[in-house]
Amino acid sequence: MSSDNNQEKGRATSTIAVISLIIVALACVAVWFLFFRGGSDADERTVYDNIMRYERERNLDSLDVALNDYFDTYNSDAFHYSQLKGLHDRFFTERSDWQEAQDAMSMEAVRHFLDVHPDGYYLSTARQTLDSLSFAIAVEADTYEAYEQYIAQFSQGKYVKEARKKMNELENVELTVEEKTAVTETLSAHFNALADNDQDAITATLASQINSYIGKNDPELEDIYAYMQKMHSSSRMIVFLVKNVVVTKVEAAGRNLYNVQFALDEETYTRNHSSEQTEKSEGAEAPTPTEIKSFSGTAILNEGMKITSLVLRK
Repeated sequence: MSSDNNQEKGRATSTIAVISLIIVALACVAVWFLFFRGGSDADERTVYDNIMRYERERNLDSLDVALNDYFDTYNSDAFHYSQLKGLHDRFFTERSDWQEAQDAMSMEAVRHFLDVHPDGYYLSTARQTLDSLSFAIAVEADTYEAYEQYIAQFSQGKYVKEARKKMNELENVELTVEEKTAVTETLSAHFNALADNDQDAITATLASQINSYIGKNDPELEDIYAYMQKMHSSSRMIVFLVKNVVVTKVEAAGRNLYNVQFALDEETYTRNHSSEQTEKSEGAEAPTPTEIKSFSGTAILNEGMKITSLVLRK
């Protein structure tokens, strides 16, 4: 009798153990399904449809969030996982490239982005950015030709109307002979100061705020002094000749500015010629320069005839 009771107890214990194992297994399946499958196939399909709609509509912020949520929820067993993985990688690669282009914020960076992603998600945004950058360049130059070039590049651009207005304003500003003479004298004085390595004289030709100076944006006076000192050595002397000056007078924010195109010759002499020897005198032959360099230049002068921007190109 005792043996029968023990057998019954053993069978009951085994049954309980089996049932417990089944419960644990079902619980594991439920946990796996909940956390790794991410819900029903219908739910996954709904998420997929939303992602594809965001892509078609170029709703990029929502697409960003939805893709991240999908891969936080579903694993590789999900029906649309492989398809959306390709979309995910393509989208976030382009998003990263666009962020780099935005950080650089230059025509070259945006054009490079469009070369790499000619039909990408940020096509419209990149084109609008090019439009804005191009117009900003035209505004900085503030010449009739610069606005004309902008319109030629972006005939349907956002700023075409404003560019045409600027062109009309530029056409109506007259330049006097006295103003052109003053501009030419300022440029000549500036390059004479460069040639003489004269800090006071060069400072007298510059505005209090310099936007750019021979390749450097927002330079300090010390930067210009350093540039001047660098061109001088004990073995040579420099003479500059400003010529072919063309001045355009423009109005900006109620003030007159002068855009200048000019040519510049840089003549170099050996130091054994004194500065007086570089000038012709009666009965004396002028020395021959050891080297002549020619540049084309662009400058902007404010209404006080002070230089605010200077660019030289060989």
